[in-house]
Amino acid sequence: MNMKSRNSALTGSIQNNRGRFHFTFKGWPWGRLFLLLLFTSCHTKRLPAVHSTLSVQRELNLLKPLLHSGDLILRNGTDATSQATRKFNRKDTSFSHCGIIAVEGDTVWVYHAIGGSYNPSQALKKEPLDSFSKPGETDRIAVYRYRLATEEQQRLMNIVREHYKSRLPFDLFFNYDTNDRMYCSEFVFKSVNKSMNGRLSTVIRRQTAPVYISIDDLFLNDWALPVKNISYIRLQ
Repeated sequence: MNMKSRNSALTGSIQNNRGRFHFTFKGWPWGRLFLLLLFTSCHTKRLPAVHSTLSVQRELNLLKPLLHSGDLILRNGTDATSQATRKFNRKDTSFSHCGIIAVEGDTVWVYHAIGGSYNPSQALKKEPLDSFSKPGETDRIAVYRYRLATEEQQRLMNIVREHYKSRLPFDLFFNYDTNDRMYCSEFVFKSVNKSMNGRLSTVIRRQTAPVYISIDDLFLNDWALPVKNISYIRLQ
């Protein structure tokens, strides 16, 4: 079976199990990440938890009243894929995944783009904060808040919910140039930037081609203010 790439991030072919795999990557660094995820998706051995689940839950319960819809939430996974993903951050390698908070009634939800075995449907996922931040699968989280006016915050949540309603697919090829599917940090960046009428674009203007959004791009900028950082290891 021959397969051409759907975008410029990857070209090549995939043959059956009697043939060989061959890829040529045109993009950096997400083409390499695609290959990494391809080979680690079935090997997600997690590190042993060294913290108290009850202590983490207590911290999450204290965090929830501080949260606003539109907040950026970051987490670090304990599996092999997460460890590798962190290396693609530019400066701060503390986190491997991200999402957008939504406070709906008495429940705090997280909207996030994730694929592979983590999310068989590949569609934009919505799950409770407690699940997104689950001890054993995660060893730290952090929340940042963008400088948004009230109408911008409302616009952001409308954008996020529209993506969820349309079942925005995860972009396995990590191509920033397409909008019909997105990877995790791309989903957050493009949603927030659109709500801010492009003011967050300074993050990508200083990049050379090919453009990509790393997870630390989302909080190492003048628009993001820290709310809370929770290290589970410190809660022993």
